[in-house]
Formats: sequence, structure tokens, C-alpha cells
Amino acid sequence: MRLVHGAHLLYTARPMRGTHWFSALRIGGSRLSIACYLLFAALALAAHPLRADSDNYGDEYGNIHFDEKYVKKWKESKVPIPPYPDDRNLLPVPMNVTDTLKIYIDSRSLSRAEDLVERYTLVVESPSGARSVFYDGMRCETRQYKTYAIGTADHRLDPVSDPQWRTIPRAEINAFRDNLYRHYICDGHASARTPEEIVRLLKYQS
Repeated sequence: MRLVHGAHLLYTARPMRGTHWFSALRIGGSRLSIACYLLFAALALAAHPLRADSDNYGDEYGNIHFDEKYVKKWKESKVPIPPYPDDRNLLPVPMNVTDTLKIYIDSRSLSRAEDLVERYTLVVESPSGARSVFYDGMRCETRQYKTYAIGTADHRLDPVSDPQWRTIPRAEINAFRDNLYRHYICDGHASARTPEEIVRLLKYQS
């Protein structure tokens, strides 16, 4: 019994011959497999770079394209020229105390069409009493104006041959269009007021 017990201890205490070589082979094989996997992953990333995060609709963040076909393009309405203004319908436009011009708007000419342009006849009077008359349109969204017709000596509004949209000059002395843009024609949201609102404002300020 002692011999068997001793033999058992002797047998279990020693590893089998060749165990070190086999274990080393397994460990070495594992390291080789990991290295091959990492190399494969690196090659795959190089061939297929990571894509940017996408939203729920499949568009990549920061790379969203605007498609104009879904937006209704602005189109200017037809512009009939009104009659020459009658002094009885002129509303004075308050100006700064340093301004030398007097400004009037013909209340009968005020209109706001489907293109959201406010149109009106404007009378500009110099300190000497000389008058210039313009039939203007104002686009509040773009801060632009266009002169469609100019008053003549025989009291007619003569259409301009090729009217163009122009940027409203910034505030300076006698900047009457800037004054109209900021205080009367356009509201705080850069939209044209209704003719009724403009008439009410001008009458209140007078």
C-alpha cells in the first residue's frame, strides 16, 4: 500500500513528458492567432474607412443636402402702375429732426400682393418745395426696393424700362427708404405689413 501511495504521489507530481513543448505551442499559437486577427482588422479598416454617424433617415450628420425642388421659388407678381397721387390722399411720414426732406405716401396706392411685396407711391419733397414721385416696391425679407415708375412734370407715372431690385441704403441723413423699412413698411419679423396697418401707423404718428 505504501508503494502504491508513493508511486501515485510520484506520478502526479511530475508532468508528462512533452507537456512543456505542447503548452508552449498552444500559447504561441494563440498569440499568432491574435496577431493575425489584429492585422486583418487593420487591413479591413484601411480598405473600408469608418462612416460618419447617420440620423434616422440615413443622412450623414453635417452632410445634409438642400433640395430646392421641395421649396416654392419666389416669383414676382404682375405690377400695374397706379394713377398719379392726389395730394388729398398723401400721408406724411415722420423723419428724424436732422433730415431736410419731407416724405409722403399715397394711401390709395398701398398694396401687398401674393409675392408679399409692399408697393406704394412715394412723394419726396425738398426744402425748396420741389417734388420727386416714385412708385416703389419693398421686399422686407431681403431688405430691397425697386422703383417701377417715376413721376413726370405733367403728373403721370412713367414706367421704368428695366427696374431692378436694389439694397436699401443704411441709415444716414435723409435715408427715407431705410426709415420706411425699419418703422412702417416692415414688421419685426421682416415681413410686409398690410396696407391697413401702415395707414394706421402713419396716421397715429402724424
